Amino acid sequence: MVVVGTAKHAGKTTAFNALRAVARRRGVAIAVTSMGRDGEPFDALDTEPKPRVRLAAGTLVALPAGLVPRSPALALLDRGDESALGTMMFARAVSVTTCEIGGPPTTRAMRATIDRLRSLGEGPVLVDGAIDRIAPLAGGDDAIVLATGAASGATVDRVAGAAAEVVARLRIPGRNPAVERARMVRITGALDARGAEALLAGSHDVTVVVEDPTRVAVRGALFAQLQASLDLRCERPLHVVACTTCPVGRGAALPARALVEAVARATGLPAFDVVADLTAPRE
Repeated sequence: MVVVGTAKHAGKTTAFNALRAVARRRGVAIAVTSMGRDGEPFDALDTEPKPRVRLAAGTLVALPAGLVPRSPALALLDRGDESALGTMMFARAVSVTTCEIGGPPTTRAMRATIDRLRSLGEGPVLVDGAIDRIAPLAGGDDAIVLATGAASGATVDRVAGAAAEVVARLRIPGRNPAVERARMVRITGALDARGAEALLAGSHDVTVVVEDPTRVAVRGALFAQLQASLDLRCERPLHVVACTTCPVGRGAALPARALVEAVARATGLPAFDVVADLTAPRE
């Protein structure tokens, strides 16, 4: 399960930590890693405080050698690919410890890291993700949780609308010959604005197939027009299963219940505020 955010400070790591806490309460052994670098005390770009990652004893973790804490809290099990902070190390926490986590730089290496964690343990792998690096998840059985909040907009409606657009883009359906149109156009590489406009200028009785949802580089009204006019599908779909909401952003505070309910309505997914303990079912 991978948690990604619609914007910086959208509550991604807070949601990640909440999932770990639920697993611990239920006695589920988990493994953790990150697609970037997470768990540091302060953000490297804006120096804002960040949630720490505190590992319970027994937790499997993948992290670069440069982030392995100088303590006996982690028992090293294996080595993996290289990253900017050194060789990826696979370890198990033998006692409670707080550390930073990170992952390798390439899609192939990230997929290999997740698969290795799954082979080392019996439980799920939780990943503190990045929305621009989720291509390794396409076509698999991985689940995606989208974190959104006041960092994505100044009003409840704007936040909900931004979440709905991201979910719609990530949930481009897989191929289904039973409902596809007579003519098919397969896109090699990315579908950008120029390609989208060319498709819209032609016949709309067509199924457009991309490799996976991350290959669609079209946003906003143009993406909505694509979805409305064409049968847009992908070879390797992604699985977005829920949203989390954060009503507090820099200089903004939105009503927590209204926000979680609006995001559930807009996305059609269950939504959760893991801090205020609010839940809104899908509609």
